Amino acid sequence: MLRHSLAGGLVLAAASCFLAAGSVAHADIYAPYARAGAIVDADGGLNNYKNVISSERVATGRYCVEVSHKVDVTGALIQITPRDARRLPHIAYRNPSPTCEGHNTLAVHVYDTSTGRLADGGFDVTIS
Repeated sequence: MLRHSLAGGLVLAAASCFLAAGSVAHADIYAPYARAGAIVDADGGLNNYKNVISSERVATGRYCVEVSHKVDVTGALIQITPRDARRLPHIAYRNPSPTCEGHNTLAVHVYDTSTGRLADGGFDVTIS
């Protein structure tokens, strides 16, 4: 009886360690050929990332993505992909910008394709 209890406790402990390690590894996206990248949610939350410090929604359809100092965004090739078919994100400004005050930051504006107005929408950004 004691042997079964100990074995069950060890299995639970091992499973919790595995799950805890899995959630930490989930923060970095696998992008071996990109210098930086991120998945940004419609509310501005940073979902997954590589060499991206933060992201935030500063107004309707306006987002700031702060990139690590290791990657200079001023001359980088940047690709942005919408996460919603009716949204069209584009780079409004590179560092510096009137929208985003942070250093080495991208200002991304997202438009609704049916109205042509700014609208919230998630996007993927890749910097190579």
